Amino acid sequence: MPFWRKKPKTTDHYIGDFGSAEIDVTERRGELPSIEIRLSVTAEYAHGLDFERKREELGPNHPETLHALHVYAVTLGKQPGRQDEAIALLEWLAAARADDQENKLLTLNDMTRLLQDGGNPGRAEEWLREALSGWERLRGQDDAQTLQIASNLARTLIDLGRREEAEGLVRDTVFRRTRTLGAAHPDTLSSRNTLAGTLRGSPARLAEAEGMYREMLADIDGTTDLSMTVQHNLAAVLTHQGKHAEALEMYGHLVDARSRRQGHDHESTWRARRNYATVLNALGRVTEAEERLTEALEGCRRVFGPRHSTTLGVQVDLAATKANQGRTQEAVPLLRDAIDGYRSTHGPDHPRVRELTDILAQLDG
Repeated sequence: MPFWRKKPKTTDHYIGDFGSAEIDVTERRGELPSIEIRLSVTAEYAHGLDFERKREELGPNHPETLHALHVYAVTLGKQPGRQDEAIALLEWLAAARADDQENKLLTLNDMTRLLQDGGNPGRAEEWLREALSGWERLRGQDDAQTLQIASNLARTLIDLGRREEAEGLVRDTVFRRTRTLGAAHPDTLSSRNTLAGTLRGSPARLAEAEGMYREMLADIDGTTDLSMTVQHNLAAVLTHQGKHAEALEMYGHLVDARSRRQGHDHESTWRARRNYATVLNALGRVTEAEERLTEALEGCRRVFGPRHSTTLGVQVDLAATKANQGRTQEAVPLLRDAIDGYRSTHGPDHPRVRELTDILAQLDG
């Protein structure tokens, strides 16, 4: 039975998240006060009402009804803690649009984005592959949407530890985007950034990745979000090469820049804070690093959620910091919980799961 024939969850949601109200009370001597109420309706509530209206007027399977549901699900996915609900709606909608190839693929695009943003690359890969093959059939290999999906799939493969597979895919994407858009186009630069990221998993190729990032910075406007992303990745490569002083300076700059541009509590700001703390640890400033990691873990749990890959990474860093100070009893619960998280999002056979399980066995022993 389609989900919308049972409405208690959506009805409760609409009522609970209606919006806000401003009330002005004007009093005149000898008269009852005049009250003006201005209601501010949330986008989520408004799109939910639009879907309900179209469902009642046009029927549950009408294209306009399905489009309204799509818009509502995307809006819902932007709300903290509601991504799983949004993904479930989009997954259902993709199946309902089986005979409408383009709209089905647009649905898959939004669903895989939520899965990637939610730190769940295992599920994202399956749907990204379907979306990629679909766009190739529909629009061809050089289409902008096809190349965007290919780039997203490459990033997911990197998250899953399959860098060689990702490298081949993203090299083809860079080639096609360079040919059609030029080397300095933002989409091409984004693919070049992903390509450099595939090299970071190999110690022998860190210098090559560093060179790629520095070349990109020469082609990018230094005030853009992409510029900050490339700087962040360059700082990570510098860290892996032991160039900690330069990396710390770069991360410190990024924390300030992210906070000013995107806000103190933005996802990218917390990622920069986490990496700044990691470099502090490498420099032997352990107490300061632990303080910052503890703060970052709390922030990432709030912003990303407890099972997001960024949150789990901070948790592992904090566990390692405690273990390296001989505080094994504090480290083990953090590490064990992180392993459970990686199993649920990356799968039980992911290299990170195996690596951390071996470390846990050593700590327990």
